[in-house]
Amino acid sequence: MSRLDLHFPRTGIAAIRKVPFTLAFLAVMLVANVAAGTFSGQIDPHVLAARGIGVDAMKDGNLMRFLTAIFLSHDLPMLLRQLAFAASVIGATELIWGTRCAVGFFFGIDVTATIILLAAIAFLPDFTGLAATTDVGMSMGGFGLIGVLIAAHRKALIWFVALLGLIAAKFAVAPEPLADGGHVIALIIGFGLGWYLPRRPGRDIVLGATPPARNHRRANEHVAEAQQERYFCIKQQDGRQ
Repeated sequence: MSRLDLHFPRTGIAAIRKVPFTLAFLAVMLVANVAAGTFSGQIDPHVLAARGIGVDAMKDGNLMRFLTAIFLSHDLPMLLRQLAFAASVIGATELIWGTRCAVGFFFGIDVTATIILLAAIAFLPDFTGLAATTDVGMSMGGFGLIGVLIAAHRKALIWFVALLGLIAAKFAVAPEPLADGGHVIALIIGFGLGWYLPRRPGRDIVLGATPPARNHRRANEHVAEAQQERYFCIKQQDGRQ
């Protein structure tokens, strides 16, 4: 039996049962984009204005934008990319961490990163030109989950720096200040969560992570206790003889 068999379901049906949040998320994305007209090629501009998120857009006080913007895409190619992205990163997180953690991580990171990004645009003079931009998409939550996942790897810092480098390279070739900035913020938040939260043994084995020091201490304590018990048993047997 391989180590993956210990933590991942063996059949496709069992795997599907393990990712209800991922399946529901993909279903909502599809329905939302059908309603928004994205499958015709571009999102309806009126839907983008009413459901997207941005500094100026938030002036209407509609906090539901934090949620509705997640499920929409600007155009059909973006939708197809994000469907695959969501299935991969949300699915992996849900299999490893469980449904409740996946839900909390995704929405918590996405909303937090969005608030930080909007605050930077609103208050930093260099970014005020982006205030009128209204954006949609789930990529900030997705990059946050990537941060959570790579933090469990034994080469976590190398992966982290490499991903930041890829985002920087992408920005140099095709700059999207709003999206690229949000990806960096979300990746940092997710990596911080994955680095500092207690690590589950299953996650450590699957991702090749080094178990935390406290687990080593507990293992050493158990070994010491077992050796001590064995020593006393031998002494008792010698005394009887």
